[in-house]
Amino acid sequence: MNQSENYSDEDWAALSPEQQDEVVRVERSVREFLSDRRAIRYIVNDANGDALQNFLSTHGLDTTHRNLLFAFDSLQDDLELVPLAAPVVQDLPPAPSQRPTPVPTSPDPRAPQAFRNGRPIAFTNPRPL
Repeated sequence: MNQSENYSDEDWAALSPEQQDEVVRVERSVREFLSDRRAIRYIVNDANGDALQNFLSTHGLDTTHRNLLFAFDSLQDDLELVPLAAPVVQDLPPAPSQRPTPVPTSPDPRAPQAFRNGRPIAFTNPRPL
């Protein structure tokens, strides 16, 4: 069985196997809660931890990932949370005063083309003689 980081070797050995399993389960639930994107604003401190534990014990809930999320959602107004960032407003460039120049397109490869001195010759209707 893995030893908890929160217990010394002596304290861990003093726990029964059932208590050790419970400690590992609770720590896993807390790690899952802290890594959940829905609880990203949660600040780890004693006041917040006590508030969550009091909520769980008041409502007779086990310490599980789901119950911690429920407590977090219920206590949003009472917990110390990371403030939401103000929306970033970008200044838009001014509208152009004239129409943008059209993007040149490539000629139709099936259309006949003629060049004189490296310049294309425009095909027009033939002139009468």
